[in-house]
Parts: sequence; structure tokens; C-alpha cells
Amino acid sequence: MSNTRFIQYTHRPNATELGMGNTHETYMLISTDTDLSSIFPPSTEIKVKDVYSGKRYTLKSADGREFRVNQMGELYRDYNVRPGDEIIISKIEKAEVSEVCVKVRQFQRVVLMVGSNGTEIINIDRLGDYKVDEQIFNISISDRGYSNILSISFRESRKKRQDSPNMTDYYDVNINGEKLANGTYYLSLGKSFSSLAMLPKSEFNEVSFDDEILNNLKHNQSSFNSTFISPKYRPFITAIKSKPFLLLAGISGTGKSRIVRELARSCWEPDSEEYNSQKPSNFEMVQVKPNWHDSSELIGYVSRIDGECFIAGDFLKFIAKAWENPNVPFFLCLDEMNLAPVEQYFAEYLSVIESRKANKNGVVTTDPILKKDRGDWYRILTSELTDDDSLRTQFLEEGITIPQNLIVVGTVNMDETTFSFSRKVLDRAMTIEMNKVDLMGGLESKFEPIGKLSTQDLIGTAVEGIDVYEGNRANCDTVISYLKAINDRLEGTPFKVAYRTRNEFLLYVVNNLPYNKDDEGKEIGSELVIARALDEITSMKVLSRIEGDESKVTKGFLEGLEQTIKEQLKAVATEYNFIAEAVQEENKKDEEGKTNIQSISLAKLAEMKKRLVNSGYTSFWA
Repeated sequence: MSNTRFIQYTHRPNATELGMGNTHETYMLISTDTDLSSIFPPSTEIKVKDVYSGKRYTLKSADGREFRVNQMGELYRDYNVRPGDEIIISKIEKAEVSEVCVKVRQFQRVVLMVGSNGTEIINIDRLGDYKVDEQIFNISISDRGYSNILSISFRESRKKRQDSPNMTDYYDVNINGEKLANGTYYLSLGKSFSSLAMLPKSEFNEVSFDDEILNNLKHNQSSFNSTFISPKYRPFITAIKSKPFLLLAGISGTGKSRIVRELARSCWEPDSEEYNSQKPSNFEMVQVKPNWHDSSELIGYVSRIDGECFIAGDFLKFIAKAWENPNVPFFLCLDEMNLAPVEQYFAEYLSVIESRKANKNGVVTTDPILKKDRGDWYRILTSELTDDDSLRTQFLEEGITIPQNLIVVGTVNMDETTFSFSRKVLDRAMTIEMNKVDLMGGLESKFEPIGKLSTQDLIGTAVEGIDVYEGNRANCDTVISYLKAINDRLEGTPFKVAYRTRNEFLLYVVNNLPYNKDDEGKEIGSELVIARALDEITSMKVLSRIEGDESKVTKGFLEGLEQTIKEQLKAVATEYNFIAEAVQEENKKDEEGKTNIQSISLAKLAEMKKRLVNSGYTSFWA
């Protein structure tokens, strides 16, 4: 019977370990009562993988007078780690396979080291907003369930070590006049309230699971909510990770805007304040107005009434908010997106989204959506958008760019009162239809839970085909072969696809590889996973481009494309079950025993053919 073992070590480095001491060495000093040899055998180099960027770091343990993990400098520099941040090292062991991962959690913390001779304070520069007098600070904190005042006042400067020339500042600290007990405290500064906690320098946890029990738990959402994600939402999640610009199309009332709110809610821990709030802080809805013909309502505009100033739009404010919380996915919902011409009011975003590039640290960057300016209006704007000095400096030096944790979702109702989408918009977005209506749905429960979503579930660090090709060469070659056959069928039409669509095909398929279950929770093979993903993105990125009357789109063309899709998907997975919606029940008898996954692209093509025959015109949109 096989077991899976999880080992996790959390370390809170001090200033000396971060290279701020006399020797400028960078390391983690492991406590003598913690045995970390299961992760770092003595005097051994270990490769660890960053869970956010995928970058690998080489760390080396040193077993001398004290046990250290050395060579931490590159990781510390990449994240600009400061005292109060946390380094989390995790190891997963299953049979003969194991992997060591690292994650950096960053906080707006001040570290208080309280001793009998006074208190040393690290990151005291973060207390500038709380200064009430020269070197006196008062902070409202939530402590033991009550709101109290933490008072900090300067005492003296003196040498901490006789052999060092450096002077150390010491302070007196108390809560409502009561002196803090000796120990190391972490003061977390928040916009609404701050909190103070005495935390250990490190924590070590180890747990083993019987694999059979673990697999059973994964099928039980209530028991394993932290990793369970409802299969119903897989296409939304993988589409967002492939491209953080999504169009949800369908008739009114099918829950398009609701699902965006629930995706945002699912980024928080169940039963947390954010999870239970009506509107999570990482969600913003903007109602598009029919009179929008430029970006002034979303991004803002320069006003010259009573001097020059910039009036920031809701979108720009939300961008700044996302930048302030880089480890939380932020969702902007543009409701009724096509009530106005998207190319006009969203032009800057459509251009900037194509400049996405993963830097050497795996962080996705873009060109600025609002370029830096030397005018006073721009300096004032940056101070209005954020209180974070480092972020304001970034805006002043680089302009305001799109953060990688910002996800834009537009809801779309296609009817005679709305604008159609140009291929410029469709090429830049992932499109999912939501036209099915279950009138019994929602009567037993308000909304089917999505499951706990992590940053890695939604934020992709791969933005081009080259980013995933080398590590998934065989699967990517399958995708390219499929797309070549589709493009051959599109030859001579305005619907032929190019590199942007190729990249998104590769990203979408690779992002789907971990999801190896059908909608009923039954495991499916890797070939079926790839075929299902190809089927879905064919509808999103190829069929959504096709529209016109019989002079542009003929019944024979649609039938030929249908045949090519069917042949190519069958070549990927011979057992793939192509059941079009109209004949699904009839064909189920003949397909007994096969995996029942309805072909989205073939069902859509059947609908488009019917529309062409009935009206002489067809499009992807109902």
C-alpha cells in the first residue's frame, strides 16, 4: 500500500539572514530542534522549484556548528524579501518520486524584538503614517478581540555588540500602557486595522496519507475543499489561466456576471470575511453604457477645469488595487460589454494585452496602459491611486501597467440591440458560451460551489507558445498537427488563424493537462484530456471568427470543417465520443461504454449550419 508524505517548513528570516549583517551572507538558520534532513540532507545541493514562476533555485545545506541552508541570495533578491516575510519549503513524496517547492509570502509587517533592555524594530520605515511626534508612533490594532492602541517611543541608541561599530536604536513598546512580554512580534499593517502576533521563527509540519484515503477525500468536496475544484468550472479556470481576458456569451439571466463574482469569492478561504461578503474586495463590476466611444469612463481623462488634473476611471483604480495585492486574483466584470463598440472604449487594453511577456523571474509584465508623464497631474494621480510608496515609485518610473493578477471578463448578450465583435477583439479573448438553462437549477442550493482557487489555478506565467513547448513537446506537437489540418481547411477564407491563436491553443491544452476527470468525476486518459481541450478551444478561437452570408460561408464549407474536426480529434483520441446535442439521447445507445463527452465544436457547427440554411446568414452568435 503506497503512501504520500507532505513535509512543510516555514521560515521567517531576520535581517542578518537576508544579507544585512556584517558578512552580507544570505541563508536560513535552522533551529537545533528541527530536523530538516528529510528535505536538505547535510552538505548537499538541492534544486527547488518556485510554485509561482516555475523557476528553479539551487540551495545547499551546511552541517557545521549550526545547520544552515545557504545560497538563498538569488531567491531573496528576486522577491526583495524583507524581515517579516515568509519562506515556505514543501516536499511531496510518493513512492520513488519527490519534488521540493518553494513559495515566498510577503507581508506589510514590522518586526518587534522585545527584550529586557528595550525593543529593536525592523522595517520601522513602514510606520511613517502612524507618527504622532518625533520618534513616537501610535497604531490602532486588533488585539485579543478588542481594538487597542499600540504605542512605540524611542528610548536610546547604543551598540548591541562591542566588536561592532554600528549603533542600534531601542524603543519602548506597550499596549494601552501595558508593556509587551519579551519575544519576537510581527505587526501586520492593514488599511482597515492592524494586528500584532508573537510568531515562532520557524514552523515544521509533516503528515502522511494513505493514498486510497486521499483519493476518496478528493472526490468529497466537503472533506477536501482546499484542493477540490468542480469540473463544471474547469473551462473557465483554464481559459483564464491561458489568457486573462474572457468573454461570457449567452442569453440574459444565465448567470454570466454571477459566475465572475463567485470565481473572485473562491479565491478566499471558506468562512472568511471576504468569502462571506456580498462583494469580495477582489471583484468589481462596471456596467458598460451605450454612449461610450472612448476610454474616459474606464481609464479616465485629463481635466483642465481649475488647473490640470486627471480624473481616474473605475478600471484604473481597480488596476492600482490589484497591484497592491499581487498574490490575489482580481476580477473586473464588464457587464453588457457589447452595448458600445469595444474597439473604441477598450482600445488601450486591447493593445496592451498583446504586450504580455514573462520576465526572467516568471512575472508577466506589459507595456503601460497609462504612460508616465512629467506633468503635475500625473504625480498627483499616482498619490491618489495608492498609499504604497514603492508602488507609487513604480508608477512614476514605468507608467501604470497591467498586473498579472488582473482578470478581465466581459459578459455578452448577442441580439439586434448590441454591437458585434470584430476579429481584433475575438483574437484577443477566450470565448465561452452560456446558453443552457436548467429551470430546476438553483432551487436546492443557491450556487454550486467552485472550490478553493489558488493563485496558481488562475494566473499563468506562460504567455507564449515557446513558454510551454520545451516542457511539453509531444503534447504541443499534437496540438500543432491538429491546428495545421484545421488551417488547411480554412485556406482561402478570411477565417484562417495565425501565431496568436496557435499560442493560445498550446497554452489552453497544457493548462488542461492536470484536469483528468470528466464532468461526473471519472478519470479519463491523457489523450481524452487533450482531445477535449482541443474541441473546446476550437469553438472558442476558430468558430467564433466565422460569420457571413452564403457568398462567404457555404453549407459545404461548414460540413468540410466539421469533417476535419471530427477526423483530427479522432486521431488524437480514438474513443472520443462525438455526440451532437440534437441527437445525444438517440446515439447514447450506440455509444455504450464510451466516455460521454459532448463535442462542443461539432454541436456549434450543427447550429451554425441550421442558421445558414434557414436565413442565408450564419455566425457563431445565437
